[in-house]
Amino acid sequence: MKITKGKIILAVIVIYFIVFAVINVNKEKDTNELILDTVTYVTDGKVNPDNEGKLVIVSGKVGYDSLVTFMELDENFGSVKISRKVEDYLKVESDDEEEEDSYEWVEREEPLSDANGDYLKTIVSEERVSTSVKVGEFDLDKQGIKDLPLDYYAKQEQVGDLITTGIDYSRDPHEENLKVGDMKITYKYFNLEKNPYVSVLAVQKGNSFEPYKVDKKNEVYQVFMGKVENKEALTKELKTNVKRTIRGKSLFIIMILGIGIFFIVDNRKKK
Repeated sequence: MKITKGKIILAVIVIYFIVFAVINVNKEKDTNELILDTVTYVTDGKVNPDNEGKLVIVSGKVGYDSLVTFMELDENFGSVKISRKVEDYLKVESDDEEEEDSYEWVEREEPLSDANGDYLKTIVSEERVSTSVKVGEFDLDKQGIKDLPLDYYAKQEQVGDLITTGIDYSRDPHEENLKVGDMKITYKYFNLEKNPYVSVLAVQKGNSFEPYKVDKKNEVYQVFMGKVENKEALTKELKTNVKRTIRGKSLFIIMILGIGIFFIVDNRKKK
């Protein structure tokens, strides 16, 4: 096999990212050991003044002052966090005269001007969060609320004349039947039925949380679903995070390698 300049550059780039990934994974493992040696377990969700400023893992039931929803959804449905993404299928004109216009989904940020009493034409992409979300006696801050995982909402069969596909609501799930002016809505929500308990790994600050500073560049603030009440359970969660990191970096390296091989092969064909 002939060694070319392109192959050498690709090899150097891949090796660099492999070394970088190994360093990051080892650093994450070291951080996890520090966490396990330092953390205080709060299994009842109660605020203890003695834990002020300490790294804690707080397990508690999710509480709220009120549930949020959207008017077009089932009136019995509500969550502490819900999002709505509205998209219209539109013709997008190309800036390049040599390229053809395209047809694509465009997110809607303003109500349509031709609503004419059609409620679905007046709604836009939006996220709603309960004014108070608690984990036991603790108030979940903005970062904790941001980290709450969301499931797709498909509890009702229709929203107006839009039918659920299990992921979104549209008039026709078949791409080949799309027409300009069609719309689709994607709802996501924090599933309280599936996740009645949450555990937060962070520093106790009053009756809320703040990130735990490992060093000048690294902080720890993690939200886990369910009860994480002992070292064994926390170790399992942290190991799962490491596996996700390894998987993500491996896929990235494979992608870089694939792109590099494509360009090398393409360049050889052109020559």
